[in-house]
Amino acid sequence: MSNNKTILAIEEKPLIARRLAVVPTTNCTLNCRLCGDFLFTGGGVERRDIPFEDVCRDIDACFDLFDHVEWLQFVGGEVYIYSDFAKLIRYVEKYNNRFNKLVIETNATIAPNADEQAAMLAYGEKLFVFISNYGDNSYEREMFIKFLSENNIGYSLKKYHGKDQYYNGWIDNTIPRDLKEPGDVLEVNSKNCPQNRIKNMHVYDGKLHRCSNSCFMLEMGLFLPKERDFVNLRDNLISREEKREILNEFYDYARQSCRYCKQKYMAVLPRFPAAEQM
Repeated sequence: MSNNKTILAIEEKPLIARRLAVVPTTNCTLNCRLCGDFLFTGGGVERRDIPFEDVCRDIDACFDLFDHVEWLQFVGGEVYIYSDFAKLIRYVEKYNNRFNKLVIETNATIAPNADEQAAMLAYGEKLFVFISNYGDNSYEREMFIKFLSENNIGYSLKKYHGKDQYYNGWIDNTIPRDLKEPGDVLEVNSKNCPQNRIKNMHVYDGKLHRCSNSCFMLEMGLFLPKERDFVNLRDNLISREEKREILNEFYDYARQSCRYCKQKYMAVLPRFPAAEQM
């Protein structure tokens, strides 16, 4: 009698991104003193556009790694300053069945032009816009809201001026330094960080980070990153399986950037008026 062995294929667990924020530009129309992305004058992060082809390549790499994305986001800088933004909105249409919402974040200093409006309208109810309302600085706000309202596009207006600011204003995280937390304390605090809880990954210039602070603090050259702090999307020497393994553990341990970042103490830190211009 022959022994017939049944080989069961192990089904790979789907890898889902809760929020995947793509940063096509760090150019911005404002110069906020407490910019959380360190884009203020002398802040340490260079203002620049990422070439359209490179942004598309990074998006393709992400959708090769993730089976599904809940929110695909475009953030800046200010995204409407990016000359190829309409093309970028159209480019991700090919992944339309792979994400639940297309989310755009803006400071409403620039209204979408006709080409951008047409690209946005193609997504219908799938599109959502977060507007940071900086009062007089958001001088295209009313025109923007009129366009969104007339076309039944969902949006949220976050008040960042005068009294009763959203989340009571901003924190000051602009002078990062090693907070010298013991390892076990750092691990606990990093898991309680708001950025960790919302799982808002950031894609910038070929690298996929678990949060914007990891992304931009590394850009500042504050420290040498730990192994597996981010995924190098353009490194073909690292296999797809290894990159997915890193992503599966992305929120299980503190990053090197966590040592320098005060966002994990956001609940108890003092607040300051948002968007004060330098």
